[in-house]
Amino acid sequence: MIREEPPPRTGLAVSERAVRLGLIAASLLVNAGLARWLGIRRGGDTYRYLASASDILTLRPFRGQGGWVYLGYNGLVALCQLAGGGERTIVAVHLAIAALAAVCLYELGRQLQGRTVGLFAAAFFILNYDISRWHVYLLTDSLYISLVIVCTWLVHRAVGRGPIAYVGAAAVLFYTALIRPNGGLLVLIASLYWIARSGLRTRAKSLAAAAVLLLCVGGAVAVISQQFGGRRAIPRDNQGRRQVNRERLPFAAVLSIGAGLDPRRVPIRLMSELLHVRPSFSNAHNAMIIVILAALYPLAALGVVRSRGQPLALLATAVIVGHMLLVAVTFSDRDGRYLLYVLSFVALLAACGLVSLRDDWRALDAPQKA
Repeated sequence: MIREEPPPRTGLAVSERAVRLGLIAASLLVNAGLARWLGIRRGGDTYRYLASASDILTLRPFRGQGGWVYLGYNGLVALCQLAGGGERTIVAVHLAIAALAAVCLYELGRQLQGRTVGLFAAAFFILNYDISRWHVYLLTDSLYISLVIVCTWLVHRAVGRGPIAYVGAAAVLFYTALIRPNGGLLVLIASLYWIARSGLRTRAKSLAAAAVLLLCVGGAVAVISQQFGGRRAIPRDNQGRRQVNRERLPFAAVLSIGAGLDPRRVPIRLMSELLHVRPSFSNAHNAMIIVILAALYPLAALGVVRSRGQPLALLATAVIVGHMLLVAVTFSDRDGRYLLYVLSFVALLAACGLVSLRDDWRALDAPQKA
């Protein structure tokens, strides 16, 4: 039986408003400093978004691949260019949404198991270099990492708050799905979460969940077939054009019957993504990753056990598992970004595990002091 979350702990001197403002200031300070140090950077797909934004501003049909699939980000780039800010404005938006995400992650932790959990998760999100370095790239990843957190908070917060809260959360969910195709997974998870926490009878919940699954699967197949189903020419920055074969496109494995579900590839993909170490990283970077994940994963597993039954913990776990299943049936990326989409939730659950260990230690120590 699912039980409600415990109320947030009280009796702390610092107000919640001060904590939120502090997190926003810390996020902006850290990430603005990092942006100044690293500078604005472009990735392999930056040309795609810039070209699609140009198509939007000139009212032309999209010439490159993914114009509609990444419409949310293409539209943001076009809007920033229209405002005259260019690339600096795009990065500024990344930093602003990341600051909002830090506050939302804090709220998730506070609701789940108290202020300490929220502060730990938010600090991890702000200070983790693997996450924050993507804020300076003109790519979808920074915005998607942040919006996954924002969406999860909005989805949980909407329960029982009336139609306006649901509509607002749904609007952000659908925008996130237009940032990256992975966002469609959030729409599915949110729908199932809302159905599970509704007042419907069991049979009605089952029928509603089945209908949502069918709609989401059908929509995913339609989008993939439309956007990634053939050979296309893709413009690359200002260095001319190149031809990309269907076999090299990211979703080609999904389109090939059975290729994405090859059971021999599933554990390799998952292990590659979960380990997160990459040959392109420095030895120090890989060592840091190993140390951090070696601590996070066992604590997160403990956090799942200790917070089982809480709807918010189930939602966070579903976001993690859903994104990893998507990797399992498609592909693992070469620079570990797909783990970063959910790493903050791993840290959130790890904080729950760490706090539960602290409480156990205090409980054992209390009789000795008495």
